[in-house]
Amino acid sequence: MNRRAEILLQLERHLSADPEALQDRLGVGAKTITNDVRELNSVLDRVAQVRLDRGRYRLWVIDRDRYARLRAELVDGSTSFNDPGTRCGHITARLARAAGPLLVDDLAHEMSVGRSTVLGDLGTLRERAAAYGITIVGRPNRGIEWHGDELSERLFILDHHYPAVYSGYPLDENLVAVVERVVEDFSISILAAQEITRWYTVMLDRTLTGHPLETLPVEYGAVRASSAHAFGAELIAAVGAELQLPVHPNEAVFMTLPVIGMHTPHDERRLARFPTSAEVRPLLDVILAEIAAEMGIDIPSSEMLTNFAHHLAFMVNRLRFGIRIPAAPTSDLRSAYPVAAQMAAITAGIIDRELRLRLPDEEMQLLTGYFQVFIEEHRTLTSPDYRVGVVTRGGGVSARLVQLQLATVMAPSTRYELLSLDEADEDGLDGFDLVVATTDRPLRTDAPLIRLTEVFDREELLHHINRLRFDKGVDVLLGAGTRSLLAGLLTAERFVVLDPADDHEELLASMLDRLVAAGEVPPGFRERVRERQERASMLLSPQVAFPHATLPEGSDRIVLAVGVVPRSGDSDGLRLLILLGVPDKGDYDDTVLVDIYDEVIRLAADRPGLDRICRLTSYEQFFFHMTNDPAHLKEN
Repeated sequence: MNRRAEILLQLERHLSADPEALQDRLGVGAKTITNDVRELNSVLDRVAQVRLDRGRYRLWVIDRDRYARLRAELVDGSTSFNDPGTRCGHITARLARAAGPLLVDDLAHEMSVGRSTVLGDLGTLRERAAAYGITIVGRPNRGIEWHGDELSERLFILDHHYPAVYSGYPLDENLVAVVERVVEDFSISILAAQEITRWYTVMLDRTLTGHPLETLPVEYGAVRASSAHAFGAELIAAVGAELQLPVHPNEAVFMTLPVIGMHTPHDERRLARFPTSAEVRPLLDVILAEIAAEMGIDIPSSEMLTNFAHHLAFMVNRLRFGIRIPAAPTSDLRSAYPVAAQMAAITAGIIDRELRLRLPDEEMQLLTGYFQVFIEEHRTLTSPDYRVGVVTRGGGVSARLVQLQLATVMAPSTRYELLSLDEADEDGLDGFDLVVATTDRPLRTDAPLIRLTEVFDREELLHHINRLRFDKGVDVLLGAGTRSLLAGLLTAERFVVLDPADDHEELLASMLDRLVAAGEVPPGFRERVRERQERASMLLSPQVAFPHATLPEGSDRIVLAVGVVPRSGDSDGLRLLILLGVPDKGDYDDTVLVDIYDEVIRLAADRPGLDRICRLTSYEQFFFHMTNDPAHLKEN
């Protein structure tokens, strides 16, 4: 598929696309993406347009009927031999079915391209196939062929060129009925059944054309011991009976692979058919413990956690037995959910350390998605029903207008009570988590109080409410605005310029000493930070450290401090030290830590921004930089 078609599909599926994510996905530079978008817009003309909006490409469709026709031409008609991927697929299909060496000139003639083009495509194929232990050998004038074991060749085709090799492959109705019957017997989901059918097609073709799976690596013996092997055995027995031909027993192992490596089923009945292995629960415990140790974030037990244990089991099978899930872009997901991506990175390190298995990008994307679900699920479950009192000087319509605007920034579970001035007595107001008043009349209350007019700047309101959230526990949707959470939590007394001559430990010690001396944190906090430092490194990158720990008993406020380390742009070393103290878990909503982590991780990824920050010399400068620079903030 050509790049213009890829860009169009990306915009349709994801609604918008970051230019850098498109570059990573398509393996080209920024200028190429710009030119591709320009060419795409030229083809779309007045039917639709792709435009850069607030740093992301978005698709606007003007004429839906004409767009549908143009889209079909761009996407469905993009698989011509002008596309390198299509040519590589054709060459793979010819190599897989060839009875002898293939001449390069013949391949060039078949695809109506030049000889040099085919040689270039062969270079690409050689590099890609080498990862599977497959070599493409021979001389252009004498013919080329590929050498590799049967399993590797099948996996290479499934991972990279299945459509080219098997598009339109004829499966007799009786053979289709065989796989459908066994799939139904084992309650396989529709999505998993589609993947099984791909493997089934490859197995039938290779078996019937004289390429049986006669040998398997030793480690694949474990597949026979799995509960899922019954599926492969039943399927192969049924196929053999239908064809009235002997089918090699190894084909049962091959057909078990898409089952033990499938995406995790969502219902209990299907999960029960494929229980997790004994190694998964201890592995899960280690993952949760290390996330808690390194990030200070606890993932509570839930139904989703049980589902995640099954995901780990299927994922480990995929990694062990060379089963790849379809590649998908990861850049958007990781930039959208940096805290979940950090949890996924910790998990990947544990799996590498404990099982000697490396996670590819597509598995990292799935892990990031799971952890983001955990975060949002926990946020929903722990969000209390906050009460907000709205006191207005006008009538009910005035109060209702204020409530509607508050609802755009407050949590959905928030309950509102509209009060007149006569009803706004001290005893009644003290029971609210927040009081919003549109009157200048003095109100006596211990509850947090914000004064507004009936029409107000919602972003500025959010900035004020964020501060109250951390002081009084008022919950808001932080993603609703563009203000920096770090800037909102910081005070002038907790902004420190540090000595660039000191190392990381000296910088942290100096910062803690200043904060203790100023009475910003209790003396016991020093030891708690050191204990956490011993359990896990708090360095998010060579430029950013994020030490955080629980404050000594009795502390009921989050304390955030920032230390900048002045450095020139080309020098190495720490530039920003963000120190966080939080109350005991029972005294605050720990999703607060997730929100702070989110912004800190985004900061760590913004090297130009860090170079600007380390030249700041005051809290006021830091405040306005963080508030106005969008690079480290969530997109609305």
